[in-house]
Amino acid sequence: MTELECNKLIKRDITISDCKEANPDDCNRSYFLHIPTSICNEQNNSIAGDNLPPTLPLVFAIHCFGCSAMTMYTSFAQHANEHNFVLVAPEGIKHSWNARHCCGYALDNQLDDVGFLSNIQSTLSNEFAFVKPQFTYATGWSNGGFLVMHASELFRGIAPISGFIAGIESELKRGDIHGGKPLFIHQGMDDPYVRSTGCCHDPNLPKCCCNIAADTCTDVMDVARDWAVEVNGCKNDETLLAETSYANKDDGIRCLTSSNCISNTTICTYEHSGHFNLPSFDKAFPMANEVMNFFARDACEVNDGWWNGIDKTCSCNTERSGPLCLDKVVAEDKGSRTSATSISRLFVVIIALITLVLAAYAMVKKLRRHGKNGRGGKYAKVEYTDIEIN
Repeated sequence: MTELECNKLIKRDITISDCKEANPDDCNRSYFLHIPTSICNEQNNSIAGDNLPPTLPLVFAIHCFGCSAMTMYTSFAQHANEHNFVLVAPEGIKHSWNARHCCGYALDNQLDDVGFLSNIQSTLSNEFAFVKPQFTYATGWSNGGFLVMHASELFRGIAPISGFIAGIESELKRGDIHGGKPLFIHQGMDDPYVRSTGCCHDPNLPKCCCNIAADTCTDVMDVARDWAVEVNGCKNDETLLAETSYANKDDGIRCLTSSNCISNTTICTYEHSGHFNLPSFDKAFPMANEVMNFFARDACEVNDGWWNGIDKTCSCNTERSGPLCLDKVVAEDKGSRTSATSISRLFVVIIALITLVLAAYAMVKKLRRHGKNGRGGKYAKVEYTDIEIN
């Protein structure tokens, strides 16, 4: 049994096997791991060994260029714990990630950061029975947002923040994946670092920071629309991203989504939030809980569970179990659940019968009392009025 503390900051250092980086030092990587309280028993706060723990989603939280893993850990750890997620906050080499258009040392040296994320995913799924690669999600800020889109084939759903990539990888096209891929994208419309209109080489257009540039500039709304149609099967008509799922006029926040798609595509735009860096990301970005809620709802609905975002609970049918209904009910548990349900129903029937008997008894007593107080001795005398029948 692996001894591991829950709801704690756990730092792991690894060396990538079969590493092909030009600088051998770049094969030494690290990440922070957070296991939710729900996976541990209450007595010794270690992995419960007697029973197989329930499957829980794995969520990556990827930092910005110039930031550290702790930036994302402090912003998402508590929310991940409340939603029963295993959280990973990876550390970029020299605070950077290679995400096609961005940024720094990792991009300049073409580091295999997608391979690094994949290595963590496979390592944790091999180590812990409650981690399964198919239930992996990712959120990222700025350079991290670029990376979660660049590495989206690794994840079931993504939530990029102030970092997006135009164009969809061919393997993500509708028909090549089953069930779509949920997208929850966040962008400051006044962001001076990653512009909502896109970042490109065109010298006649405003530049983004950090040499972020693409061959063409694509607006963030067009990126969301393309994803909704090409990946999530939404209709490309007037209903596309036309539904307001959240709005806060005072804060300049508006979230748009589409119904009747294979998977959810939602974009939230912010008029006054810039790059979500002032005074700090954890204070400037207001939707950390909503990002976790977005992932939890998707995971819950995989097996037709019903997600309650207020209580942060997933209600399962009789065939499923676990905090997010990701596990099958074993035969004896199913029998126990069925027996418990039958007993509960029998109990309700018995209570209903007792209630009816008591009500009937009370009615008889009332009639007897009325008979003693009226004319006719022991029972009330019933008088009939003659009715003339023509």
